[in-house]
Amino acid sequence: MKSDVEITEQGIRNDEIHDTAVIKLKELFPELDSLTARETGVIVRKMMEELLEKNVKIILDFEGIELITQGFGDEIVGVFVRKNGVDFIKQNIKLINAKDFIRGTLNWVISYSKKMAQSTSSS
Repeated sequence: MKSDVEITEQGIRNDEIHDTAVIKLKELFPELDSLTARETGVIVRKMMEELLEKNVKIILDFEGIELITQGFGDEIVGVFVRKNGVDFIKQNIKLINAKDFIRGTLNWVISYSKKMAQSTSSS
């Protein structure tokens, strides 16, 4: 049984059977091919938080995005690592169409955030 995919104005595609939502970053920010502002990441993180509160898993679609900064990455994954741990990211957030540079940036952010969370909890 296949569900219909709903496309919303916010660039989210929702698959209700699997409780997942695809956030298409290029649809959210059509004028950008690089996501470099922390403020842009805050917008995406707030969308993600709303979905995660409803137990919806997230797929971040980077199609059409060439690069991101550490600040943007911190908002979309680092905040969650420091708050909920790395396993939370692995279980709830997936990437598609992400270039190696984007994956590398996000892996660095996750690693750094994990260290920050450990140093904060051991203080």
